[in-house]
Amino acid sequence: MNMTSATDTSTLGKNSPLFWCTLLVPIGIIAIGINFILNPVGASAAYGIPIQDPSAFPFMWIKGIRDIFSGLVILPFLLRGDRRTTATLYAIAIFIPLSDGLVILARLGFAPPIYIHWGTAAFMTVVAAFLLRKRTA
Repeated sequence: MNMTSATDTSTLGKNSPLFWCTLLVPIGIIAIGINFILNPVGASAAYGIPIQDPSAFPFMWIKGIRDIFSGLVILPFLLRGDRRTTATLYAIAIFIPLSDGLVILARLGFAPPIYIHWGTAAFMTVVAAFLLRKRTA
């Protein structure tokens, strides 16, 4: 009996639209992380929980560092074309925007920032599904 995985183990090339769709989130989250470090007031407002108090800026910097790490951890695998590892990391990372949306929901209800977080989670779910699917010949 052949026990093959349903996951595509082929490489993901830079000529693939899926590569570029996958690249959007790591690049975007790195940029958001940099913004949290350089502009904590503006970035926190865009996140959905505005922070004006300078004593809270270290928490914004920590979030920025987390965001930068989240993007950087995926990039080496994606750039190497490692489809399976990229897919796995991408699928696990959906937890972040989904949870961020829950924070917004608890704090503000269905305010506009929730749609950015959950929209990102939905986009990542679709991309992860395409990354994880087995290609047919």
